[in-house]
Amino acid sequence: MATSIQQRLYPFSTCYGCGPANSKGLQLQSFEEGDEVVCTFHPEEHHSNGMGTLSGGVIATLLDCHSGAAVFVESARRSASGTEFQPWVTTGLEIRYRLPTSMDTPSELRARIIDAEADVMAVQATLRIEGKVRVQAESRWVRIDWK
Repeated sequence: MATSIQQRLYPFSTCYGCGPANSKGLQLQSFEEGDEVVCTFHPEEHHSNGMGTLSGGVIATLLDCHSGAAVFVESARRSASGTEFQPWVTTGLEIRYRLPTSMDTPSELRARIIDAEADVMAVQATLRIEGKVRVQAESRWVRIDWK
């Protein structure tokens, strides 16, 4: 089985959505597929909004963190080693909830870079169920330098 982007590039992360080192988090596992990154999310009862669909906050976290996987892959590609981790953070996230998101069917997440500069990237992402787009997102990311 292939190693996820999260395990390969930032296994130390405790991020709630995508951190492999956070046992209570969502544990997203994203994989490269052409110019996109893809992930399947299986909702659990505690991800509900209380009315039978996936919580909007959980959806926002899913799309934000999955978009991050696309950013970190692109950033690693640009590094001298081709695998170096560089920290990036979200500076903007715009979400369009188009259709209700069922709890009883896995969600497919897809994200791709739409603009990339040295220190800023933009990402488009979707959450789909059975091929139908339920939620769309655009995010903006900036590289941070801790020095």
